[in-house]
Amino acid sequence: MPLTITRFAPEGLSSAEVTKSLTTERPSTSYKLEYFDVSSMGAVSRDILSFGGAQWEDLTVTNWPAEVKSPFGQFPILYIKTADGKDICLTETNVIEHYLAKQFGLLGENEWEELLVKAFHSSSVYLRERFTMRVTWNYKEVQEKAMETFLKSELPRWIEVHTKHLKDNGSNGHYVGNKLSLADLMTANIIDHFECLNRGDEILNQIKQGSPEIWKVKETVDNEPRLQSWRQSETYKEHIATSQA
Repeated sequence: MPLTITRFAPEGLSSAEVTKSLTTERPSTSYKLEYFDVSSMGAVSRDILSFGGAQWEDLTVTNWPAEVKSPFGQFPILYIKTADGKDICLTETNVIEHYLAKQFGLLGENEWEELLVKAFHSSSVYLRERFTMRVTWNYKEVQEKAMETFLKSELPRWIEVHTKHLKDNGSNGHYVGNKLSLADLMTANIIDHFECLNRGDEILNQIKQGSPEIWKVKETVDNEPRLQSWRQSETYKEHIATSQA
């Protein structure tokens, strides 16, 4: 598989120059998010860009796996055209999500809230990753056993812990404060991700019945007006349909 190592930033720019470009007047910045035609790892970033009203384009990975152009040979990739004309590229899902969340006000109101949002986000990311590695991509002969372990141990633990923190925040459909955050988007999207999978109905029922607080987070995200245009688009529906297939 030919791999082209893509630069993060134009050659010769100092870190100070890159930082200045990234922090220049945001409305003039545009984005392209490149990922496969599924929701999965690209879903949260797509939601953030839509929520923020960004100028952005949803790119589908092409010529895979014959050719890969990426800093690490992985996707998604976020291409940033800064207000002063610089082309900057980010990779690794968490890095992209943290960057975009900061750009569009989804990391809380202060440093402490930002740390909390990132902690809840990380916890939900890890739940998805455990399922992916231990169930989805496991050997077929042990998938069933791995699924039972997930349903009886890992998922209930996540539900219990997240429910407690959501109750501590007033059971208002948000993890931190009373406004949408990256943590809310992550939890809503992993629920959507589970819905696309084999036996996903069992996972959703366990979350819905076990924690009205977590389910309220999903409903809050689903009802966010600034996401409606994207989530009603044919492109979004195609990502979901491909994920289910």
